[in-house]
Amino acid sequence: MHERDLIYRNGKPAAVILDIAEYEELLERLEDADDLRALREIRQQPLRFRKLADFLKEYPKGDDPASILVRDAGVKAPRVRRSPRSRR
Repeated sequence: MHERDLIYRNGKPAAVILDIAEYEELLERLEDADDLRALREIRQQPLRFRKLADFLKEYPKGDDPASILVRDAGVKAPRVRRSPRSRR
């Protein structure tokens, strides 16, 4: 764990400055938590089976398989957070 610097306003902590690697790790953990929440919601839905031919008719080639699974489960897709690229 890296050192963090606190910024105070009116004697109370208002912001934190931390190492970029630690910040990116926090974002990844948050994304993982969102994914786990979505997975729990999907697992609560009853399983539906259908023939592969019927599935392929409904979802033509080129659709993203991950979005299909989430859409079929009736769950909101997890939000993906991306950190802005650093300028070099």
